[in-house]
Amino acid sequence: MGDEEARSASSPWSDAGSCNHGSSPGTVAAPDTGPRAQAEADGFVFHTRARFGFAAPAGSSDDPRVRWITQDLPGEVARELFAARDAGAGELQQTVILARALGHAYFRDWGHRAHGLHIVFNDIEFADFSIC
Repeated sequence: MGDEEARSASSPWSDAGSCNHGSSPGTVAAPDTGPRAQAEADGFVFHTRARFGFAAPAGSSDDPRVRWITQDLPGEVARELFAARDAGAGELQQTVILARALGHAYFRDWGHRAHGLHIVFNDIEFADFSIC
């Protein structure tokens, strides 16, 4: 993803602080439920090491710096990513979706703080997705 920059906008996602399988521990998922269906239903974990910066009100620390982040993201984000990919979206468009999701979940604490903060997400060194 190199030097491309993704800026987040306001978030369409609900307050979903962690993955929720919707079943009790030890419950086996239906055999026809694949990883995409599971991610879209229950969310996923996004692991990344990238440069993050902020566009925020005066007086805030907005200098970009490299961070390791592991964040649970809701199924709405997975559905948006898959829909974008299925529609032919490029890497930059998908990075914008992830920047917006990380901004809302990690930096703005699901909308509970740092209102108006926009995330700059670039120089991605590592990105990995796992099912919750």
